[in-house]
Order: sequence, then structure tokens, then C-alpha cells
Amino acid sequence: MVVEMGSDQNKEELQEKSKMFDVIVVGAGAAGVGVAIALAHAGVGNFIIIDRETVGSSFASWPDETRFITPSFPTNSIGMLDLNSIAVGVSPAYNMRVEHPTGREYAEHLQDLVNFFELPVEEKSEVKQIVNKDGVFSVETEDWTISSKHVIWAAGEFLYPQMGGFPGSQLCRHTATLANYADLKGDDFLIIGGYESGVDAAYHLAKRGKRAKIFDKEDPWGEDSSDPSTSLSTFTYERMREGSFEENVELFSEKPVVSIEIVDDTYELKTEGGQVFKSNTQPLLASGFVGSQTLVSHLFEEREDGFPL
Repeated sequence: MVVEMGSDQNKEELQEKSKMFDVIVVGAGAAGVGVAIALAHAGVGNFIIIDRETVGSSFASWPDETRFITPSFPTNSIGMLDLNSIAVGVSPAYNMRVEHPTGREYAEHLQDLVNFFELPVEEKSEVKQIVNKDGVFSVETEDWTISSKHVIWAAGEFLYPQMGGFPGSQLCRHTATLANYADLKGDDFLIIGGYESGVDAAYHLAKRGKRAKIFDKEDPWGEDSSDPSTSLSTFTYERMREGSFEENVELFSEKPVVSIEIVDDTYELKTEGGQVFKSNTQPLLASGFVGSQTLVSHLFEEREDGFPL
């Protein structure tokens, strides 16, 4: 159930009905929709989800070819759910019969859940500011303000790519800004970042017969760990063993990139060891995401490294 806010009357009705919500959820992605379902199951009725775009918009903005690295599947007789499930009894494996959904498919899955559980969602409402006064949060958008004693921040990371890190990084294109890999012109790509996004980019380029070099300051391909934040997924390792990948992709581990510049219409990438790699194609940045937590970090205590506690 998407709450339509297109008219002044609807805006007034929202403010009159619930100037004070029990809970305000910011973000209508997997985290926001999942926690909203949990709130509904717990009997919390007076809550609302706010998103600056639409339900699942961060997933819908993935490159067309990109798929989930975690599989969706009916697992066992005791009902244990897969990693792509955000609520008990639901999974892309059940309602879409898809094991590795695309971002757009998963966005549709989230919208289906919103409709099925009749979740109140306010789309196209960008939060401009959150203020905490005497234990009450005021969540302000461009057009209206609502309040609650409880705000859940679920705005995610994908729409906030990490663009810095070294001189010349602004000359690159972040993989999060790509609509699809088929549209990329050129035959020889330099990719900075060797985790899931970087390997995914190289994989889809290699399938089209294009060459790619991946640079990473660490050794993600040799990491032996069960921690998914440091080790590549099994799905990714399987794709790396395909013939097109092995033939067209070169991996450069422990090769920190120190700079990129344009010399005579050619991109020159320099590593910490002084090696220089050249390409006529704009390099791709797969260096991760800043994350949206920086927008509300003032509301949290900080760790020693400045990250919200």
C-alpha cells in the first residue's frame, strides 16, 4: 500500500492523522521493507516507510546484467530460509522461481511484499534533516515534517558510491552508475577494486570479448575466509573459472593504485610500485560505497575511528 502524496490534501491528511508515529523507517529497500514486516508482525500499526525514490530503487539501478551472488532456494524441511529472504516464509525462490535474481527482479519482489503485507510507504520523499529534541525525532522532508520517538535508518549504501581514494579517481566511472555493460564502448578496461563489483564488471565485459585488468590493494581472490565481507562468493569464483574470464581478464593483487591521469587522450594508471598501465577507455571504479550513515552520524555516538557506533 503506497501512500500517495501528490496533492496538498493528502499531505494535510497525513500530518493530521499521524503527526506522531510509533516508528518511522527511512529507506524502502531490503532492510526497510524487512523491518517494516517485522513491525507489523509485532503489532506496531502506526508506522510509515519513507524513501527518496521508490520501493527497491537501489536494486533497480543495478547494471542490468548484475545478479545476486547469494542464491535463493527452498532449503530444507524445517523451513530454513535463504540469505535473500527478508521475512519468514518469503523468498524470491518461491514467488519468482529465480535462484540469482537481477536487481530489477528483486525490486519487484520487494514491491510485491509491500503490496502483500499492505505496508504504508511514502515514495519520492527525500529526508532533508532529522532532529532529536527531548527524545523525539523530527523527520523533515522538503514538503512536510513528521515525528516519532523511534526512527530506523535503512537508507543503504548503493546510491552513495565511494568516488575518492587517490588523485585522478574523479576521472573514473563508478560501477554503481552503470545501466548495463553492453553500452560500454572500448575493448580494454582498467578496473580499480577486486571484490564483487569489480569482478562482476570484468566478467560481463569478458563475456563480450573485451579485455580487463583488475587492480586491488589486497588479495581478494586468494582470501581464505568464510566472512563474506572479505572473501568472494562461490558464485563469483565459479564465474571466474569460465573460459572467457580466464582468457580476457588479468588480476593484479596487492597493487594499490596511486594515481590516474590523462596523457595525450590516454588514461594512465600508476601503481604503488611505479608500474604504469594505459588504456583509451575510461577506467571503472569498483571501490565500494560511502554509505548513507554519514547523513545521520550526528545522531549516534562515534567509535574511535569516527564511524557511528
